[in-house]
Amino acid sequence: MSTRLEKMVRLLWPQSNKKPQDEMRAGKEKIFYGSEENFIRNGAWVLEDSISLFHGRTNPIRHFSVDELNNLNVEYVSIGYSGCYRGFWEGRIILVKMNGYYNYNEISREIVVATQMATHNNVHKLLGCCLETISPVLVYEWVAADTLQDHILHRDENHYKLPVLEWKDRLRVAWEISHAVSYLHTAFPSPIVHRYLQPDNIFLDQDNTAKLSNFSLSVAIPEGEEFVVQDFIVGTNGYMAPEYLEDRKVAEYTDVYSFGMFFLVLLTGKHATFWTTSTGEGRMWTNLIEWVTKEFRKEGISEIVDPAITKSGVAITELSSSIELALRCTATEENSRPTMVEVATELNDMIRSSKSIMSINSAV
Repeated sequence: MSTRLEKMVRLLWPQSNKKPQDEMRAGKEKIFYGSEENFIRNGAWVLEDSISLFHGRTNPIRHFSVDELNNLNVEYVSIGYSGCYRGFWEGRIILVKMNGYYNYNEISREIVVATQMATHNNVHKLLGCCLETISPVLVYEWVAADTLQDHILHRDENHYKLPVLEWKDRLRVAWEISHAVSYLHTAFPSPIVHRYLQPDNIFLDQDNTAKLSNFSLSVAIPEGEEFVVQDFIVGTNGYMAPEYLEDRKVAEYTDVYSFGMFFLVLLTGKHATFWTTSTGEGRMWTNLIEWVTKEFRKEGISEIVDPAITKSGVAITELSSSIELALRCTATEENSRPTMVEVATELNDMIRSSKSIMSINSAV
């Protein structure tokens, strides 16, 4: 590591003044340990990512020393990800996340991109990180322990028993996420592709406001280029675009495809791939896009939409337009998909139209 980079790390982030005690505290509290070696290595990774993605022009990254972490009264909590803890900082509850693996590239990418996105209302806000531990510890704003996947796909399981997310809320959530991804694509010197859009990476707060999370797989598209080719394919089956699976190409349209599948899951209450039973063929592993396309051609909108949604007061044209938009997002040819900005605009128009209809009906 260059001496210059090491000096920058020391200059940007203060380090602990003392080493943590070796004895365990009483109770369930988590104890953190750190070293100067970890601090310099992790800081260098974050700095290099900041320079490569944003030319070094980033929002300040708040550094928590090991001493500060050990004063947060951190206790384990069951949430959407493993290694998550609840703590208290400046009079409020916070979420502390430890990574059980040491892929420094992914962790530093999360730190750098999430810090830049922290000003957006529909992003899970990263408050800061500790670079002194073996793997950086991340500190976030507190969110309810429920992801969108819990609300849509696991709602009726005994562990959850969550209330139904009605159509107006689902449409709003879709717009909120489309707006956050549009911001990611357009607000920085180079477009940033999230590459991991799926329901379990979206939290809902106490007001059911959507919070996009997990930027660890984000990729920047170099200036003047339309896509980049990745060495490895990472992601979840059903949410990965065809051109990514076939040629490892990542572009803004990669996110559009993932968003389209996410929107179909919101609409149907079904997984991206699921089992169906067909007469004479038995059980079949079915792709959600293919199933929705088939039903939509038969004008079976009532069969497509999640039966948990209360249909009264929901215009059939609105549901039809939503399905059609989701299918355009998941077009096989990437050039046939809309941009995320266009998606966000269409969804916003649908919400405004829906509110206008409700106002007219209530006045009659």
